[in-house]
Amino acid sequence: MAAHWTPMSQLQRSPEPGIWYVYDQSKRIAIIRHVEVKGRRLLRAVTWVPDPEQRQLIGYFPEDAMRLAVECTWSEYVRYTGPPTSNRR
Repeated sequence: MAAHWTPMSQLQRSPEPGIWYVYDQSKRIAIIRHVEVKGRRLLRAVTWVPDPEQRQLIGYFPEDAMRLAVECTWSEYVRYTGPPTSNRR
Protein backbone atom coordinates (compact mmCIF):
# COMPACT_ATOMS: atom_id res chain seq x y z
CA MET A 1 0.00 0.00 0.00
CA ALA A 2 1.40 3.39 -0.99
CA ALA A 3 2.02 6.00 1.67
CA HIS A 4 -0.63 8.70 1.86
CA TRP A 5 0.77 12.08 0.78
CA THR A 6 0.14 15.04 3.06
CA PRO A 7 1.16 18.67 2.67
CA MET A 8 3.20 18.40 5.90
CA SER A 9 5.49 15.95 4.13
CA GLN A 10 6.49 18.81 1.85
CA LEU A 11 7.58 21.13 4.68
CA GLN A 12 11.29 21.75 5.21
CA ARG A 13 12.93 23.80 7.94
CA SER A 14 15.28 26.52 6.71
CA PRO A 15 18.78 26.85 8.15
CA GLU A 16 17.54 30.23 9.44
CA PRO A 17 15.58 29.94 12.72
CA GLY A 18 11.81 30.41 12.48
CA ILE A 19 11.58 29.88 8.71
CA TRP A 20 10.15 26.91 6.79
CA TYR A 21 9.73 26.21 3.08
CA VAL A 22 6.77 24.45 1.46
CA TYR A 23 7.49 22.38 -1.66
CA ASP A 24 5.62 20.66 -4.46
CA GLN A 25 8.13 17.84 -4.95
CA SER A 26 11.37 19.79 -5.55
CA LYS A 27 9.69 23.12 -6.44
CA ARG A 28 9.57 25.66 -3.60
CA ILE A 29 6.09 27.19 -3.51
CA ALA A 30 5.91 29.16 -0.24
CA ILE A 31 7.70 30.42 2.84
CA ILE A 32 6.26 30.23 6.35
CA ARG A 33 7.98 32.20 9.10
CA HIS A 34 7.44 33.32 12.65
CA VAL A 35 6.60 37.03 12.87
CA GLU A 36 5.45 39.32 15.63
CA VAL A 37 2.36 41.47 15.04
CA LYS A 38 1.27 43.87 17.79
CA GLY A 39 3.14 41.80 20.38
CA ARG A 40 1.66 38.48 19.24
CA ARG A 41 3.77 35.72 17.64
CA LEU A 42 2.18 34.34 14.47
CA LEU A 43 3.05 32.27 11.43
CA ARG A 44 3.00 34.23 8.17
CA ALA A 45 2.75 32.38 4.85
CA VAL A 46 3.72 33.97 1.54
CA THR A 47 4.16 32.64 -1.99
CA TRP A 48 7.70 31.90 -3.11
CA VAL A 49 9.34 33.87 -5.89
CA PRO A 50 13.01 34.93 -5.84
CA ASP A 51 12.13 38.65 -5.57
CA PRO A 52 10.69 39.32 -2.08
CA GLU A 53 8.77 42.31 -3.45
CA GLN A 54 6.76 40.00 -5.73
CA ARG A 55 5.66 37.55 -3.02
CA GLN A 56 1.95 37.42 -2.21
CA LEU A 57 0.51 37.06 1.28
CA ILE A 58 -1.32 33.77 1.85
CA GLY A 59 -2.25 34.42 5.46
CA TYR A 60 -1.42 34.69 9.15
CA PHE A 61 -1.92 31.75 11.52
CA PRO A 62 -1.51 31.10 15.26
CA GLU A 63 2.12 30.25 16.05
CA ASP A 64 1.16 26.72 17.17
CA ALA A 65 -0.86 25.97 14.01
CA MET A 66 1.82 24.92 11.52
CA ARG A 67 -0.38 22.14 10.08
CA LEU A 68 -3.16 24.67 9.40
CA ALA A 69 -0.69 27.09 7.80
CA VAL A 70 0.72 24.38 5.53
CA GLU A 71 -2.69 23.01 4.57
CA CYS A 72 -4.04 26.47 3.72
CA THR A 73 -0.86 27.27 1.77
CA TRP A 74 -1.13 24.01 -0.16
CA SER A 75 -4.83 24.60 -0.82
CA GLU A 76 -4.13 28.05 -2.28
CA TYR A 77 -1.33 26.64 -4.42
CA VAL A 78 -3.56 23.87 -5.82
CA ARG A 79 -6.37 26.36 -6.39
CA TYR A 80 -4.12 28.43 -8.67
CA THR A 81 -2.08 25.69 -10.34
CA GLY A 82 -4.29 22.59 -10.33
CA PRO A 83 -3.37 19.38 -8.52
CA PRO A 84 0.24 18.23 -8.72
CA THR A 85 0.91 15.39 -11.14
CA SER A 86 2.34 13.29 -8.30
CA ASN A 87 -1.11 13.19 -6.66
CA ARG A 88 -3.13 12.34 -9.76
CA ARG A 89 -4.49 8.83 -10.13
